Amino acid sequence: MFIIFSKSSIQRSIKLYLIIIVSFFSNSLIFAQSKKPNVIVFIADDFGYGSTNIYGAQEALIKTPNVNKLAKEGVKFTNAYTTGSVCTPTRYALMTGQYSWRTKLKKGVVNMNDPALIDVKRKTLPKYMQSLGYKTAMVGKWHLGFKEKKFNNLLGNIYPAPTDYGLDYSFALPNNLDDGHKVYIENNKIYGLRSDKISPYGKSFYGKQYKGYDAPQRVTEQVTDDLTNKSIEWMKSLDKDQPFFLYYAAAAVHHPIVPSPQMRGKSNAGAYGDFIQDIDRSLGDLIAFLEERGIRENTIIIFASDNGGDIPRKKNLVMPENFAINNGLQINGDYKGDKHTIWDGGFRIPFIVNHPKKIKENKISETTVSTVDIYGFLADYVGNDKGLDLEDAPDSYSFKKAVLKPNQFYERPPLVHRDAQGRKAIRFEGWKFIEEKNKDTKKKMNTEMLFSLTKDKKESTNLAKTEKAVVNKAKNYLSKIIEKPSKEIWKNN
Repeated sequence: MFIIFSKSSIQRSIKLYLIIIVSFFSNSLIFAQSKKPNVIVFIADDFGYGSTNIYGAQEALIKTPNVNKLAKEGVKFTNAYTTGSVCTPTRYALMTGQYSWRTKLKKGVVNMNDPALIDVKRKTLPKYMQSLGYKTAMVGKWHLGFKEKKFNNLLGNIYPAPTDYGLDYSFALPNNLDDGHKVYIENNKIYGLRSDKISPYGKSFYGKQYKGYDAPQRVTEQVTDDLTNKSIEWMKSLDKDQPFFLYYAAAAVHHPIVPSPQMRGKSNAGAYGDFIQDIDRSLGDLIAFLEERGIRENTIIIFASDNGGDIPRKKNLVMPENFAINNGLQINGDYKGDKHTIWDGGFRIPFIVNHPKKIKENKISETTVSTVDIYGFLADYVGNDKGLDLEDAPDSYSFKKAVLKPNQFYERPPLVHRDAQGRKAIRFEGWKFIEEKNKDTKKKMNTEMLFSLTKDKKESTNLAKTEKAVVNKAKNYLSKIIEKPSKEIWKNN
């Protein structure tokens, strides 16, 4: 028996077939275009502007091939800054898009037994990323407090913990590399806790006894590998097509300076140089995993630091940082000051954005950007600014234009810094104004100061007495920002 098809039925079949083919490829294209990139925000600790080859460090002293490659295949920013010259302010600003001095923390950092600084009701960056369909994690240094009130220990279920701020998973150092807790916090509990016994012992680098929880104690030389391995373990647990956001908060190169056994003795800048190379190795391991999994091209990586490098000043004692500097390593470049201070050496940091085939390679941007702007940038770059209200990320400005077109001019609205003592500075239109430390000051360095950043990058000539119109403008800007969120004053250019 033969079935005879009419000419019209054949034509209808062909048309239907073509519609199916076109529909299939159209949907595939839409899926490819809508597939969200993975995001890794890699924040090194106390990592100064001049601590990589791509930012000026001599290869005869240290070698940072992975950071170098990241910059050469992405955009390197030369005017990137933190909001604080110490740890907590920068980490708070990264998570919230808001200056930390708008909270109760007006100076200093969150201490070992301090309560959580972030309001659990605030839409943090991880919460925003979750709203876009991302799985989120934080691995590394937290330093933003735990619980609702000051506490004696971290036994039991912790609330709030990092996972109460939009993180699906967290594996955290409570404060820093050798804090007195000496344990990791996984999600909302002490990692590996066996019992509620506490037996204080020994002393940390800072002179206080360790809490002595009945749990695995961190080994400082192994922390870099612990964090790297936990990050990879978490990424492996996800479906390959599941977009993820990883905030990787390295413990290095914060003191104590304890490079891993793999890096010990590998640099020509002593233990500090070795520790820098641990940061580079950790970054390289994360990238190698992405490549092995076939997701490197769909992953944007932001590399930055929480503040400038720390230069110890201990009488009759040469610390590892001093040894490296004495051998020629300019950890903060040739900028004045270091961690804790109001000078640019405490705020200016390396800052690299890399997204293969989406961002142009080997570009340099002189645009002013800040770590507080990472929230605004990701909301723009990944989320097209959807889902953000006016109160969300109130001091964070997207630098998407500077990333996609690095050679074009883009001016960030005024940026506010604050040092360890709570003293503020404001950067705007090529100027940096530093407020008076106190009204009764008699010390020259405590008076109000103004520097032309285009002519005096080392902040050596105070122009406050001769450029009074600029000083008045700076004071006006600063008072406005203290009173209102930045975005209520200035829109993004």
